[in-house]
Amino acid sequence: MPTVEEIKLYLSGSVTETEQAATAIRGVADRVEDALARLRLTAVGTVHPALTDAVNRLEQAKARLDEAHALLHGAIGSANTYRATI
Repeated sequence: MPTVEEIKLYLSGSVTETEQAATAIRGVADRVEDALARLRLTAVGTVHPALTDAVNRLEQAKARLDEAHALLHGAIGSANTYRATI
């Protein structure tokens, strides 16, 4: 059975990895946002269904990335709370 200090060390490692994943997701979300802005600019005055579909899908992808980012930060907060209580 691991000691309290070992558990804290494991939690710290997990939090660090999760923070790195959150940073990576934020970078991807920013790139998707840039692509979305370019696509919207390209689509000005166009009502083609394929282009509308592309914009909608990029918006959904961005929203899910934002949700994943928020969930990761919630997990980090919970892990840190647990680490502080043990």
